[in-house]
Amino acid sequence: MQFRSALIGLSLLVVSLPHLSFGGPKKRSFRPIVPIKQNVSADEQQTVEQTVKLTIPPPPAPKLDSSLFPQDGVPEIDLPPESEVDLAAEEELEVPQKSEAEKRKEGPTIAQLREEAHKLADMGLKYKFGADNPKSGGLDCSGAVQYVLNKIGIDDVPRTSYDQYYWLKKKKLLDDVYGKGASKKLFKKLSPGDLIFWGGTWKSGHRVSHVMIYMGYNPTDDTHYVFGARGKSSEGLLGNGVDIFELDPDRGRLIAHGKIPGLIY
Repeated sequence: MQFRSALIGLSLLVVSLPHLSFGGPKKRSFRPIVPIKQNVSADEQQTVEQTVKLTIPPPPAPKLDSSLFPQDGVPEIDLPPESEVDLAAEEELEVPQKSEAEKRKEGPTIAQLREEAHKLADMGLKYKFGADNPKSGGLDCSGAVQYVLNKIGIDDVPRTSYDQYYWLKKKKLLDDVYGKGASKKLFKKLSPGDLIFWGGTWKSGHRVSHVMIYMGYNPTDDTHYVFGARGKSSEGLLGNGVDIFELDPDRGRLIAHGKIPGLIY
């Protein structure tokens, strides 16, 4: 009786636990996953494909109203002002440093000096002591030199012949040639454009009393020429007191000659 009751209880336990088995675990079967097909109509499919392949063009450039500008005109654009620092940096980059040779090439030339001297000689001026303006009808020797040099851009020319002498001496551009054999010394070193100084032409109270500009040498007539003003009784090649003259170095007491400051030789 007791055995039967135990057997019935065991049967009930097996029935209440169906997932337990006494023959070992069984393999569990699963249902295969079937992909869900989306029903897409032909029109919808085509729409999707077109959307993927579509290239969006860039927006069109704004059109200017041609009536605002004349034909071939360009509208002005206001740019922001540049700072002083930017301008200074730009100037430093754009301006190259000049060599000493290039600096020496800047300035008036012998050709310009000769041109202005010939213009003044053509004006029919007389020698006029103390005059430095052609409008007065004449010039003296240093006034003629100062006027010509001012015309070619040399502004610091002193007024009198002795001041012009010391002007060159101070700049170490003077070559003293006085004394015995002065003429030979002069022609050995003389260059067109040089200032030539004499003394004793009148009682000036100074070592130097006369100055002229050396114009050059003409081998055809074997003659040296100077420009300037030479006394009331002297006439140059054009018959004027302010004119081109033949150089006579022994006329008066030859003192020195020198280069004109700033002139390109």
